[in-house]
Amino acid sequence: MEQVAAFFEKLQLLGVEVLDITPSHGFWGSCLRVHQPSLQVAIVTPANLLAYTPGSLHAARAVQAHLIEVLCAIGRERCDYYLLNGAPLLDEAQLSGALEALELARQEGQIGALGLAAYGDPLRTLALWRTHDAFELVLLPDQPAVLQTLLPEARARRVGVLVEALELALAQAPDKYEALLRARGADAVLLKGTIPVE
Repeated sequence: MEQVAAFFEKLQLLGVEVLDITPSHGFWGSCLRVHQPSLQVAIVTPANLLAYTPGSLHAARAVQAHLIEVLCAIGRERCDYYLLNGAPLLDEAQLSGALEALELARQEGQIGALGLAAYGDPLRTLALWRTHDAFELVLLPDQPAVLQTLLPEARARRVGVLVEALELALAQAPDKYEALLRARGADAVLLKGTIPVE
């Protein structure tokens, strides 16, 4: 646990505001309970969460179950950012069910902000975004094609922009990297949570 405490201190020094706990919310949940950092927490729906749901009701239930699982794991009543993974190709019923469940969770205070994680083809993400205006923020991987395609749309829609950073890149040039991300139009840097090891 000393490694985790050092990791959280390092994040604070680097100015990282948001931690993506998607890969292992159980691990990060126990760490967040012990150390209680001031970091905001983000979660992205797994790529296969809605892949096999046959309709809107099943999609809504899958999202609700995932959110409850995450909240129980992190020991909080609210997740700061809940992002719908834009990579899988979802049909209209699946997407509508998921968005309905997430809007209800936001109204109940379980989600701070609802977002879209722009994984996958940026043009497909743009098409999805233009047909569904439910998102308050967008998570953009730090890739030129994604930023070039989706950042203008994010600015036109006046939504928050999180740019994903990798721990390795932050460790190599912490001050330059965050400045570069902010120059690219990010409102905040989101660090992909990887389990810290020596």
